[in-house]
Amino acid sequence: MPVDPEVRKQLDAVVGESYTPPRRWGATLAKWAIVAVLAVGAAIVVVSILHTHVVKAQKAAEAKRPVPVHIIPAK
Repeated sequence: MPVDPEVRKQLDAVVGESYTPPRRWGATLAKWAIVAVLAVGAAIVVVSILHTHVVKAQKAAEAKRPVPVHIIPAK
């Protein structure tokens, strides 16, 4: 089915004239591998920060004396 040259010209103005083929599997796999390594690294950083905070909280000194709490009954 032939396409009108004017329609093709308008379509090329919107879409473009060049065609870029899809990337090869190697480039796609490399990109996914890099993203996976970065995600694992970020997870390790988060876990290590949480671990250090938990250890510090467990080693913290306990309260020397209990705090008195007075419960006032409702009227």
